[in-house]
Amino acid sequence: MRPEYGGWRWRRCRWPADGSAGPIRATIPPGEGGYLAQPDMRRLITAALELGWSLWAYEAVIDPATDPAELLSPEFTNWREHEQGRNLCQVLATAPQEPLLVWCGNSHASKEADSEWIPMGHHFAAMSCTDPFVIDQTVSIDFTGGFKPWVPELLTTLGETLAAHGGTTGILRDQAPPPLNDWPGVDALIVSTDNAFT
Repeated sequence: MRPEYGGWRWRRCRWPADGSAGPIRATIPPGEGGYLAQPDMRRLITAALELGWSLWAYEAVIDPATDPAELLSPEFTNWREHEQGRNLCQVLATAPQEPLLVWCGNSHASKEADSEWIPMGHHFAAMSCTDPFVIDQTVSIDFTGGFKPWVPELLTTLGETLAAHGGTTGILRDQAPPPLNDWPGVDALIVSTDNAFT
């Protein structure tokens, strides 16, 4: 299997020194910021490498001289999402028979686009002609210091299930209670009682 690394702090997530996407099979990449600096991600990467998995970069290659204001534009965001999807297709093409596990933050793996944002998962599905199994990890996360109004009720509804699984569980979207059963662009969701955003 090949977990991929990338991240929302794109400047800090480096491709291998030779400029290739990978594979990285032995040494954990430097963690100066972003996902690769987070202790839990470093443990995940270490475990993957110990299992013999290969790591591949899929982040868009962005010119460091790009105007910071441009980085916040919808056009740039959609270009970046497209490039990530294209890069994942190239990784898939290198070994089409091997499983591919992609880890990303927020909803970048979503297979559904909206009127302004076309996520990486949508591009990847269209370009690869595959229907990837997407798991959303963000539905109960407290990003803003206050839950979405429906989250406390959801946690109550799933209370027994969450307690039986140590406070965190996965659920297929088709078997999830509202509003998760209509969650766009994903196949399954992670719900947790540990939702502090750190």
